[in-house]
Amino acid sequence: MFIEERIITLFKRNFHHTCTYWSVFFSFGLCIAFLGPTILDLRCQTQSTLSQITWVFFSQQQQQQ
Repeated sequence: MFIEERIITLFKRNFHHTCTYWSVFFSFGLCIAFLGPTILDLRCQTQSTLSQITWVFFSQQQQQQ
């Protein structure tokens, strides 16, 4: 019983942080999931290979950092 009460107390105390982390990771996951089909469609439109298209996205990401 003590462990359950402790977990509930910790959750109530850190509720704001927990929701913030959840929303950040959820939105990041949606952004990454959105790029998957986009890369394949772009590959078909440009008539290039998948490795060429992924290299474009990889190099663009390296320049932004």
